[in-house]
Amino acid sequence: MSYQLYFESIKKNQNCQSFSLISSSGLSKKKPLSFDIIRDMNTYKKSYGKTLIIGGDEGYLGAIIISSRSALYSGSRYVEAFSTKTHANILATYQPELITSYSVEKLYKVIKDFQNILIGPGLSENKWSVDIFEKFKKHLLSNNIGQNIIADAGFLNILSSYPFKFDNWILTPHIGEAAKLLNTSTKKIQQNRLEAATRLQKKFGGVVVLKGPGTIIKDNHDAYVCSHGNHGMGTAGMGDCLAGIILSMVSMVDNKDYIKSILYAVGVHSLSGDLIKSEKGTIGLLASNVMRKVNKLLNNKI
Repeated sequence: MSYQLYFESIKKNQNCQSFSLISSSGLSKKKPLSFDIIRDMNTYKKSYGKTLIIGGDEGYLGAIIISSRSALYSGSRYVEAFSTKTHANILATYQPELITSYSVEKLYKVIKDFQNILIGPGLSENKWSVDIFEKFKKHLLSNNIGQNIIADAGFLNILSSYPFKFDNWILTPHIGEAAKLLNTSTKKIQQNRLEAATRLQKKFGGVVVLKGPGTIIKDNHDAYVCSHGNHGMGTAGMGDCLAGIILSMVSMVDNKDYIKSILYAVGVHSLSGDLIKSEKGTIGLLASNVMRKVNKLLNNKI
């Protein structure tokens, strides 16, 4: 199935483009860029690679539930949630399709078996989370990996204290996390979000998804601003939801469509929020609602 992105240049900065998922009169007459999700009658649950989501420290069970469910709803077929022993033992009661694990000692060895990894939802800054951060950093810097890596939430808070650069990951900070990563204030981030995204990409590498009004996606060449989204989406768990969707999208496309799949993930997440706003309003706009709407959009049921 083919998915499309519509672009227009932002005149005040020709190095930046806005994008949306549906055509409108304000968009340029350029042909939309399309990409395909891999469809094959012979696929099975591990055809897109095994997926691992790491997080859910004590007190943050909800974050890993939301990101795991979001990944499943948006196309991931085999999802393992790595959390504390307490949380791993109960996660399946919230989503029975999840596989769970909890051994920090075995993490460095088993992490190589996964093609798609999201780390951060529900990590804190205590010893358990920092130990995981250190093992994951060792994995990234010691192996010639070709994995899809998304770093989010609590991982980014720890990264601000122990910074390092990696060229093949996707970082998804909100403005507070961005301020910590750049050792500045949220006010300065808000004053020039494009500059902040550029600095983050230069300092930490990979692709930066700076969340907020007009989410910015920045790689080492280009910058894009999402035309969808609304203030009602500023609720707890919304970023965890987005991270799970990005994880699915990048796992289901060819490498040539990697950036387009990130843009589409951001776009379909934000567009879903806009559709919910038009139907029900912005009060009580939850991540759980968004992941279900994304599922319908991806299946062309809207």
